[in-house]
Amino acid sequence: MGEIRHRQAETSPEIEYAEIHIPDDQNLGCGTYRTVLKPNALSKKEGIHSIMLNAPAFQISVNINVRTREIPVLVGKADGSDPRSRKTFILPAEIDKSRAQTFVGTFENWQITGLALNEMPLVEK
Repeated sequence: MGEIRHRQAETSPEIEYAEIHIPDDQNLGCGTYRTVLKPNALSKKEGIHSIMLNAPAFQISVNINVRTREIPVLVGKADGSDPRSRKTFILPAEIDKSRAQTFVGTFENWQITGLALNEMPLVEK
């Protein structure tokens, strides 16, 4: 039973880093996914897409749509099949966009269990 922890720096101009943590490499369906946005990233009107995958065994994506304030989160296998879980969360209206923002998604048994922004749980749509 090994742990998986992988970090990717600057996967896009808006992202400082993204990191996946899976405590048990025999159970890829449980863990956390962290995306840290650079200061002012949420000031742009374009969407921000953060993804981590290990084809064909695992994929998670977080899509931050600043215009609609919706954040769909999907988890599943990276084998072309539909996601095993999909939930949409709401981005708060009042955010200090001048500072870095940390999104942490949690999943258990291949089901998304939550998304937090700067340690505050976000409301599911």
